[in-house]
Amino acid sequence: MAFNPLTERGIPIDKQLRNWSQLNMTPYDPDTVDPYTRCRIITMNGIEVESILNAHQFARHTDNPEVKAKLAFTRRIEQQQQKAVNWLLSGKESTLELTLGYEQVAIDLTAFLARNEPDPYIKQTLDFGLLEDFDHLYRY
Repeated sequence: MAFNPLTERGIPIDKQLRNWSQLNMTPYDPDTVDPYTRCRIITMNGIEVESILNAHQFARHTDNPEVKAKLAFTRRIEQQQQKAVNWLLSGKESTLELTLGYEQVAIDLTAFLARNEPDPYIKQTLDFGLLEDFDHLYRY
């Protein structure tokens, strides 16, 4: 049975605060983990970081104190979630290995988008971006 986030009931936001022991996640072992597990963690980390940046920009551009207060609480929860995901990355990996992982994620996501893009101009743009990502991977 597949996970459908639209049918699942979420955890109430006031129950999502974590203490340090709950944030302390065991990182993966780079010698035994599937490479796509690492890619998924890098992707999730990027999504969490973008979420925090988006909420930060939203808070900067609103004057409503109630909205700012709710956003601040939500940003705290998202910050903890991002920490938990980020700490899944192994400290055993070198900077180069982690950079190669980020490039692998960029290539896989761009290739998926290009394969499924119906607009020929946007597909051409994605294909060009894919070449650039391959160039980065080659140069690293």
